[in-house]
Amino acid sequence: MALGTSIPTKHGTMTLEQLAEIQPGMARLMDEFARRYWVLFYAAQAGNWELAAYMLNEGAKLLKTIAVTRPRYAGDLAAFERDNVGPLARAIEARDWSAFEKAFHAGIDASNAYHRKYNKGFIRFRLPNRFPDWLDVTSR
Repeated sequence: MALGTSIPTKHGTMTLEQLAEIQPGMARLMDEFARRYWVLFYAAQAGNWELAAYMLNEGAKLLKTIAVTRPRYAGDLAAFERDNVGPLARAIEARDWSAFEKAFHAGIDASNAYHRKYNKGFIRFRLPNRFPDWLDVTSR
């Protein structure tokens, strides 16, 4: 399709430029990632490994979306997935709290390092000291 081409939606037509403009930015996507990372921790701590795996998988999908919408970061996002998401996935699969906790905090350190790399060192993730009150993270 050429730029300026209109595409049909159930609400009318949009141009490719309009569609590109409404794509979520890095800040929105990373906010969702941070919330999933928060739930991930407390789900694993509560022994709800299924919820932890789900949150990690959904977070990994967000990283892939960010790489498409902000290709400048694609290499670092792939490295974060390999170096941080991978160890978390293995710890979840093994249901190994000790390995999980170590990998989780390494992910926070890596995230903060990437923020510094891109002159956003003022963004630092801090794990809230309580589980999210809007979601039951306990194991059943």
